[in-house]
Amino acid sequence: MTSIHEVDLMHGGVPGAISAWVVRAPDGDVLIESGPASTLDALQSGLASMGIEPMSLKALLLTHIHLDHGGGAWWFAKQGVPVYVHPKGAGHLLDPSKLNRSARRIFGERFDGLWGELQPCPEGTVHAVDDGEIVHAGGLRFCAVQTQGHADHHHAWHLLDDGGQDCFVGDAAAMRLPGTHWITIPMPPPEFRPEAWARTIDRLEAGPWTRLHLTHCGTVTDIKGHLEQLRTSMRAQVDWLAASSSMEASERRGAYRDMLRADSIRHDVPESLFNCHVSRGLLDMNLAGVDRAFGRAL
Repeated sequence: MTSIHEVDLMHGGVPGAISAWVVRAPDGDVLIESGPASTLDALQSGLASMGIEPMSLKALLLTHIHLDHGGGAWWFAKQGVPVYVHPKGAGHLLDPSKLNRSARRIFGERFDGLWGELQPCPEGTVHAVDDGEIVHAGGLRFCAVQTQGHADHHHAWHLLDDGGQDCFVGDAAAMRLPGTHWITIPMPPPEFRPEAWARTIDRLEAGPWTRLHLTHCGTVTDIKGHLEQLRTSMRAQVDWLAASSSMEASERRGAYRDMLRADSIRHDVPESLFNCHVSRGLLDMNLAGVDRAFGRAL
């Protein structure tokens, strides 16, 4: 009997910030997302609570290689676990030096505490998977679904077995605050592409699945409502950010935060929860992502 389990990695001590997913099947267990290297202890504890030895995992499936999703992949690869990822991300797992340098430049002294170092995966452990290709692991079939917009190297993973009801979507369906239905949208440079993400939303909406499993907080069953909120909110945010480029930086950041807070209030999000998840890092990332998408200097 197949079962699906969420492992809350408690990133930064915040519940629901980042999760990994475990699919249990009679022929073995499959892990979707490693989370960052900084939360490997939490992930290992979560696996241990289910009686899973990491080296027994049949596969690690990554939606993409951003550090909050794939930063700990190297540790599992060193245990002999095969890692499956979009072709554009595979090389960075074998040689993460460029990715690490870029992240350190952005996060500075906070890098190690937030993410930890992405180390190289051993040769032969990383497998590039194209759109529509099927990975067989644990007696199950996972189909790669190219879902660009947040990143060019993004896959969702559709579990074809058990009626094909489940899809693990990484950031393709954005992020949801714990205990609410309110969505935050990560729009990072240099690969945020609103037109591509709009096509991804259409693809997710048209799919055969009935459950979307988010890396950032839980399972969505109201797929139509969730994706419509994502579509509408992203359009509004992109339009506002594109029109506000002439504002002074701190004023623009504050006004953008006020815009998001007003929207969150309409969804009954407590201020403390909003403050916990809508960080300066998220605001600055989206400002830079939209500016880059519209050809302005970062």
